[in-house]
Amino acid sequence: ISTVTFPDATDTTDTTTTSNSTEHSPYLVQRLIGQKPNLYGVAKFSIISKDIRKVAANLDRPVRILDLGCSTAISKNYLLTELGKGTFEYCGVDYEAAFEPDIVMDIRQIHQRKDEIPWTPDVILLLDVLEHLPGKAKDISQVMEECDKLIPDHGVVLAVVPQLYRMDRLKLSHLHYPEHQVRFTLEEWYDIIAPVTKVERVQGIGYISCLSYLPMLSPWYKEDNAHGELFRYLRGTLLEWGPLKPLEIALTGFIGNMGPFKGWCNSSLLVCKGSRSGE
Repeated sequence: ISTVTFPDATDTTDTTTTSNSTEHSPYLVQRLIGQKPNLYGVAKFSIISKDIRKVAANLDRPVRILDLGCSTAISKNYLLTELGKGTFEYCGVDYEAAFEPDIVMDIRQIHQRKDEIPWTPDVILLLDVLEHLPGKAKDISQVMEECDKLIPDHGVVLAVVPQLYRMDRLKLSHLHYPEHQVRFTLEEWYDIIAPVTKVERVQGIGYISCLSYLPMLSPWYKEDNAHGELFRYLRGTLLEWGPLKPLEIALTGFIGNMGPFKGWCNSSLLVCKGSRSGE
């Protein structure tokens, strides 16, 4: 497993040309290229799409979606399924040129390079992205603050952060996933994000998909032993059984809105409105 190495965020060099020959995270590139829709993704986008529809309902044009840290732009495929063709405009941003995003950019440079974005977004997606930022709480706060400035009054920022994904919120000493720079509880995520933007609501996502990480509770867990094999079987085979998808969507919609369970799930969604809205 390779550790994510971000370029210096103060370097304004055009990464479109400098990043093409370098993979910042070979592990993520290998894992995400060719990725197909999965149980967690189906539940996540069933919820996210509802928030996007709320924004779109007040527009007389397709809703404009900026996907920061888009990886392979698999979000676009989910959104086509959920929202339909012609209902949205999409721009994907990622610093990994191998993913072939619309804009190759370190998302920490969003302020310096905002003129490259083709329009003012109505929706900004930060889906399983913030935990990868090397500056940890400082970078997370900075990116969320810049998104708050970029989004119009009617817009929304949808940030999804890990909880029981790889048992992050438990901060178990025997687990080390180098791609994640932080392991926060939902309360800690909220305390970082809420001071710089207006968190309108929080919802848990993924109550079946998180079960694949149970083998990681074992202090003997390793990627290459029997515990690791069990994890991969659960995540890649058993829990991808088709009939589980509608059940995962239903559980996410029901349990995900219950206070005690919003952080005891695969990941949590923070729905953020621009701090200027409602002023």
